[in-house]
Amino acid sequence: MRICIDARNIRQSPSGLCRYAMHIVQGLARIDKENEYIILRDKRFRKRIVDNDNFTDVYDPLKDTGSVQNALFGRFVVNPMKVDVFHSLNQVVPYGLKAKRIVTTLHDLMWLEAAHLSLDNPLMARGANLLARTSFAYSYKRAHVIISISKATDTIFKRHYPEIGYKSRVISHHDVFFLDPSTAEKFDLEELNQELPGQYIFSIGNTKPYKNVDGIIKAFAKIASSKPELHVVIVGRMDRRPALQALAAQLGVENRVYFVKQQVSDNDLKLLFKRAQFLAFPSFYEGYGIPILESLSLGCPVLGSTVDVVVETSGGAATYVDPHDIDAMAKEMNKIIEQPEFRQNLIQGGYDYLESIRDYDSVAMTHETYFA
Repeated sequence: MRICIDARNIRQSPSGLCRYAMHIVQGLARIDKENEYIILRDKRFRKRIVDNDNFTDVYDPLKDTGSVQNALFGRFVVNPMKVDVFHSLNQVVPYGLKAKRIVTTLHDLMWLEAAHLSLDNPLMARGANLLARTSFAYSYKRAHVIISISKATDTIFKRHYPEIGYKSRVISHHDVFFLDPSTAEKFDLEELNQELPGQYIFSIGNTKPYKNVDGIIKAFAKIASSKPELHVVIVGRMDRRPALQALAAQLGVENRVYFVKQQVSDNDLKLLFKRAQFLAFPSFYEGYGIPILESLSLGCPVLGSTVDVVVETSGGAATYVDPHDIDAMAKEMNKIIEQPEFRQNLIQGGYDYLESIRDYDSVAMTHETYFA
């Protein structure tokens, strides 16, 4: 069979979508040496992901899978390949695409439910919502299988599209994280090693409104005066860095909120988790939350929000706060730092939870959807 996977999410930035795409492509290369795979790649990132003879990279001239260009014109790239299976790893199926079997991965429905949490500009948010309502509905109706990455996301999908809920299958990101916790003693980047504070709260991911990095800074400001050695380290795409810097300055903590400038290697990222007091993950909305598993696997406690999917991802092994309640968030920050036994219980709970899902195999489950 000829299988085409849209993996244009594979880029240099360590985003959740990128890690998921890498995990699926590399995993399929390990278990399937017979079928032919065509991997659609972003033309800006031409490094081979796998070396299997049955895997071919095609560098797509269009923008990423979620773009208007891909929705309208993606068929002109895929249809000439005459594939048996097409799998979009980011839920958009191009209009007019031809394949015997279409699989799409549903990460979240934020663009339908809360576009304003991803874009500060209200006009752009309304436009994104309109695009999602049209392109997503088409994609889900065209797909033969819809992979929901969490039970919470699956529940939301079935609420919006009850008539096609039978198409969905939950295949979580339970195994998309650092399986090897070993690290070097020092950071790969010397300038990073020199600049990092000794004691810090860790935040990773994009800085769009739904991530609630604003809330982390506000809660930190409430406890900063009593903890002069404590800082906040923020890693990831700096979508809103100027606004966050302005907020930190307004609260008088601008010299204690550190934005990592460099592209972070896996080794450095592991060390950032390991040396942190805890991971702050108080999101308003998520589809899954891979950094939570990365944190638990490296012995870094998690302060998460009470959002259903955050609780699901962490398996109850984190401490949770209402993401709107800054005072409660500050109180929980203090508790993790000031109560060693509580912190250690969180760490052990994380290890126990990961052990309980150790045999989960999202690659094998995804592979099955191509032939069912």
